[in-house]
Amino acid sequence: MLRTFDLIMIAAMLVAATVTYTIKYDAEKQIDVIAKLRRQIDFERDTITLLRADWALMTQPGRLQSLVGVYEKELNLQPIEAEQLVMGVDEIPERPMDDIQKLISGSDELLASGVLEQDAITTGSIRKNGARH
Repeated sequence: MLRTFDLIMIAAMLVAATVTYTIKYDAEKQIDVIAKLRRQIDFERDTITLLRADWALMTQPGRLQSLVGVYEKELNLQPIEAEQLVMGVDEIPERPMDDIQKLISGSDELLASGVLEQDAITTGSIRKNGARH
């Protein structure tokens, strides 16, 4: 006859087998998902490599020059002049001052006008009139 303890042990073994099977099945599903993602990543890398090669081919200076010759009338293109690329130093606008720069420049002006006095700095390493301890 089967005792209660034997029935409990059989039930525990069945539960353990079911849990083990479920974990194994889930792990295999995850392995399949990882493999699919790796294939997709490889495909995307190949696509990026192909697009870079295509971009290099499309932007070759010789090819662009021939296209300019073909579509010269439609595009109404003209050669670039050196003055178009480089502005004179005088034409570059000054950088606007930020809040901190405004505060700093304002305090210099106040100190120079004599409205504010500069704080006296006292440290322990400086002695008045050359006095020594």
